[in-house]
Amino acid sequence: MNKGGQINNSISKVFETEWFSIDALQDITLGSKPYYRLTCGDSVSIIAKTVDEKIILVNQYRPPVEHHSLELPSGYVDDDESPEEAIRRELEEEAGYVCDSVSYMGSFRICPSRINNWLHVFFGKNAVFTGVKDVAAKKEFELVLVTKEEFLKLILEGRYIEVAGIAMFYLAQTNGYL
Repeated sequence: MNKGGQINNSISKVFETEWFSIDALQDITLGSKPYYRLTCGDSVSIIAKTVDEKIILVNQYRPPVEHHSLELPSGYVDDDESPEEAIRRELEEEAGYVCDSVSYMGSFRICPSRINNWLHVFFGKNAVFTGVKDVAAKKEFELVLVTKEEFLKLILEGRYIEVAGIAMFYLAQTNGYL
């Protein structure tokens, strides 16, 4: 074990795409069986509130679950940008909105039992529609604006199922943003 509490493992890449790879870890605590993890870049997500107090959601098709999903604007952090730059870019690309201020709420692991990336989460205030959306995003994302009460209802009725967004909603409330 090293000073940071991590165990030194032998790692080999089993499969790779432009978005992720699957690594086999020869974990000394598990014996002879390899442990598989998904490796991908860090990502960002934002719970943004418009000037008229609406929360910005996007509805998009998700092939792994074969249906549309309501989610907060999110995406990957490019190599040449900070998480804050990435979330500002993603919000404008996916929803066509820009916030006058963005507050960092923390960095979390989405699924530490299988995925080794970080999710950096933000709250955006006074978002205004610029009309500028990425051409590809216009086809992929349906913009949905809801009140805080409507968002909570979507969660309680099981119509908003993305767990990171649910956690962010409660984190934003706890921090006094909503």
